Amino acid sequence: MKYVHSLLESLDPRSKIISFLAIIFCIILTPITRLKDFELYFLLILAISFFSNITPAQILKRLCILIPFIFFMAMFVPFVKQGQVCWSLKIGYWKLNVTCEGAWAFLNIIVKSSLSILLLILASSTTTFTDFLKGLDLLHLPRFLVMLMSFMYRYIFVLLEEARRLMRARSLRYFGSRYMEQFRVLGYMIGMLFIRTYERAERIYHAMILRGFSGEIHGIKHFRLSSLDYLFIAGIVVSLVCIVSGLIYKIEHIKVSTARLWQGL
Repeated sequence: MKYVHSLLESLDPRSKIISFLAIIFCIILTPITRLKDFELYFLLILAISFFSNITPAQILKRLCILIPFIFFMAMFVPFVKQGQVCWSLKIGYWKLNVTCEGAWAFLNIIVKSSLSILLLILASSTTTFTDFLKGLDLLHLPRFLVMLMSFMYRYIFVLLEEARRLMRARSLRYFGSRYMEQFRVLGYMIGMLFIRTYERAERIYHAMILRGFSGEIHGIKHFRLSSLDYLFIAGIVVSLVCIVSGLIYKIEHIKVSTARLWQGL
């Protein structure tokens, strides 16, 4: 994760975890028919990004990597979901029907996933992974899950390097055999990688026990919720309440009614 020195980065990780999860929770539960609410969610995320030093180019670069996967997973939904047919596409002997319910489901997946990914990009760019794990620990998440994520993050690169060594050895010993032979070699490589991973995990576990590991991960930083953290959480909660309850639309309606009243006078 990228380290960015900004106001958002200086916040306690607990405040960011609580606030971002609340926004994602509201985005998921909001019906897709309330499109104005999603516009307000987008403006809220833009306001949060204003307090970070992340450039729009960096955000777009990461979005362009992740959005195609979401689009590929959701592109078949309009043709599969049952409902009222609103558009038909005929390709040779094949006739594809796009339903209104499928179109709304496609829009639901794209919009909610894009907003959630945009928020996660802000979170990952302003919070290191170790601080994120410490925040989960301080929020009393089961310590076993926190330890599991910590070890996964630390040793996934070791596992990738082991896989590269196996691929390099396979390339040096490859003499152009048939494809069926290659599938067998690939199976051997997967089995060997599993065995080496298991043996390395055993060695690491015994080494940690000998060094007095008691199940608690200590860090250098000591986090404490400040007034700025409480203010940030309160601002996010108030914004979400205004969006979900429709208070913003009511205020806008009152302003329009008042303007018409003054025009009438």
